Amino acid sequence: METAITGDCKNGVYCVDSGYEGGGVASVYLLRDGNEAAIVDTCHNGALEPVKRAFSELGVKDGEVKYIFITHVHLDHMGGAGLFAREFPEAALVVHERGGKHLADPSKLAASAAGVYGESVMKRLYGDILPIPADRITMPRDGAEFRVGDRTIVCFDTPGHARHHIAYKDTSSGAVFTGDAYGMSYAELVRPDGRCAILTTSPVRFDPNAMRASMRLLDGLANGEVYPTHFGRLPLGGGVSDSLYRQLDMYVEAAERAEGDIASIRMRLREIFIEEASRQNCPSLASDFGRVTRAALELNAQGLALWYKKSRDESKSLNA
Repeated sequence: METAITGDCKNGVYCVDSGYEGGGVASVYLLRDGNEAAIVDTCHNGALEPVKRAFSELGVKDGEVKYIFITHVHLDHMGGAGLFAREFPEAALVVHERGGKHLADPSKLAASAAGVYGESVMKRLYGDILPIPADRITMPRDGAEFRVGDRTIVCFDTPGHARHHIAYKDTSSGAVFTGDAYGMSYAELVRPDGRCAILTTSPVRFDPNAMRASMRLLDGLANGEVYPTHFGRLPLGGGVSDSLYRQLDMYVEAAERAEGDIASIRMRLREIFIEEASRQNCPSLASDFGRVTRAALELNAQGLALWYKKSRDESKSLNA
């Protein structure tokens, strides 16, 4: 049987393709040190099988998984958390304090996702979202540290993509697990000399100023690479970081010029993807508006439209 571990990670960090939407879209990261192990993000219920195979390859027993670190409570990052919690009975679930209640009772998350995706797509992508006992949920403050064997995992509050977003740094390997706080780079988003990336502004709590601040924080933590959930280790050379900051500025401008009109935002985002494909020498960013970028384009447009409406309403309230 083919290995469940990709060759894209290093220094004791293992990357598993969750199989989400056919593969190459969402990673589950594994850490192991001595007889202790940890997981970063769980993606969907379907990720459990490849993760179990990967742990078997590494010789990790279910009871040796000490932590399941969740970057944020969007379902493509934690939809499988309840099932994983059942499978790994000794693991504590680590999540932002704003997200803990949603792990304990995921009904609102499921309903919200069904509103975005539709009920049938929601069931296909995620199945049943299982609750997690409250006594297994840990909600750390910014800067909190966790030990996995001799490794130290540090938590960093990184809002912008979502208010409940945490990035994690493994100080032993230097790996910085960025969730959705520092863009995403699906398996197809390659260029001759590396990778290209897309900023993600999906609903419902996108905040451009907070995102910019979080990205700058992550710039200082990263050593030339990050580990986004979407997908695998991402080297930041070749203008990847410059592109993400540029996209952030263009996204905000698009939402403001369109005055929140989602169709206009969507049209401008498509143009931005094409422009960035040329700048980054990454043809798949522009040419594959099916599997790779269509969903990102739609969700980004929704997030920007919501942000514009909320910021406008808040401004009116302040000036009333």
